[in-house]
Amino acid sequence: MKPARLIAIVVGLLALPAHADELLERYVAEALAANPALQARDAAARESAQTAAAARARRLPSLALDARYTAASGGRTIDIPTGDLLNGVYATLNRFLAERGEPPVFPQIENQSIALLRKTEQETKLRLTAPLYAPALWANAEAQAARHGARVAEHEAFARVLVREVKRAYYGAIQAEAAERILDASVALLAEDVRVSQALVEAGKATRDRVLRAEAERLAVQQRRDEAAVLAEQARRRLNILRDRPADAPLSLPAPSALPRPDTLAPARARPELRQLDRAIDAADAGVRAARAARAPTLALAADYGIQGERYRVEAEDDFGTVSLLLNWSLFDFGQRRAEALAASAEAEQLRAQRRDLDHQLDLARWSAEAQLDTARRAIDAAEARLAAAEEVFRIAERKRAAASLAQIEFLDAQRALTEARLNVAIARCTALDRAAELELASASYPLPAAAVAGTPE
Repeated sequence: MKPARLIAIVVGLLALPAHADELLERYVAEALAANPALQARDAAARESAQTAAAARARRLPSLALDARYTAASGGRTIDIPTGDLLNGVYATLNRFLAERGEPPVFPQIENQSIALLRKTEQETKLRLTAPLYAPALWANAEAQAARHGARVAEHEAFARVLVREVKRAYYGAIQAEAAERILDASVALLAEDVRVSQALVEAGKATRDRVLRAEAERLAVQQRRDEAAVLAEQARRRLNILRDRPADAPLSLPAPSALPRPDTLAPARARPELRQLDRAIDAADAGVRAARAARAPTLALAADYGIQGERYRVEAEDDFGTVSLLLNWSLFDFGQRRAEALAASAEAEQLRAQRRDLDHQLDLARWSAEAQLDTARRAIDAAEARLAAAEEVFRIAERKRAAASLAQIEFLDAQRALTEARLNVAIARCTALDRAAELELASASYPLPAAAVAGTPE
């Protein structure tokens, strides 16, 4: 195959049309829907939501049904000497009646032994309990709600990092595949040079070192091509894993020339990492209030209504009802509550310091991403101009070689410069979009779906 034809094939490959934006968005959507690590955080957010709901419910009244049926034998008894107390009196009364000619009517009775445990007993009741004053419950509910907010923010932060990783793998795979194709074409060009050099040696117009030099150059490019193939496969596998697909699943990737130039990004938003720390600080502050509230008394209402007796029946003499006010006040605990309050305060201070430090780091990351993106955009123009020059130099070198007026080393230099220029264009385009994705992460500007922001499935 002629070198000019090979150049045309490479240029055609790089210029193939592809809906790069739609393809990338599809891969991002698949990753957001199926990535296992993101799903784990989604489950954690749903778990924290239910924990917060349970904490809120503990502030409200509750109604429970309690039932007890007991069968007993033995146990302690109460002995009442009724016979000893009354039999003497009854005997005297009976004699008095006999003297009057009347029959005796007072019996002789035995002493009584009453068991403390009844043989059978049941108690069935409805119990209504309601906290009237329990500040620790209120503070704990606020803490759990804040922890849920932190979980949701963590879910969004990971989703944005996942989008960044998908784009990194996507552009990395495109760049590696483009490098593989470009180096394939270079290997073919150098194989043609080896053939031409061998023909010149056979015609007696060149020495054997020309063939050896051409072959060495071809093998060097072949080695680079093999390394690029490994990198391309690695990037494809990474992209598939992020989408929870088999690592070797086929992928559709556009050429670098089909990629759009980085556009102006959407306005920056507050990073979810900051919101995560803000909610963690709220939870720590609520923990401080809960620890301090533990020193205060609690007051609750308890109301019971039910039936009790030796067997189950519903009659007027079997039902009962009670209403109680329950006060609990822990007066002394050897400093336990004070230590808990101080620990919660220290945690809140730690989180506030971390928040300030993270704010500075995110500002620096955003500034660095903006500067790198600006540099990468200029690098595209420089790379394209360099490629145009290298292509023209190579065309001139080909004509000179055909006219036998060009040294082999000069032709190899021209070919090497063309290969590097093509690689540089692919690298510059993919790098610029990669830098745009980095700025997109730093500014939290990617429009995530509602499910990724809320931490719950749509």
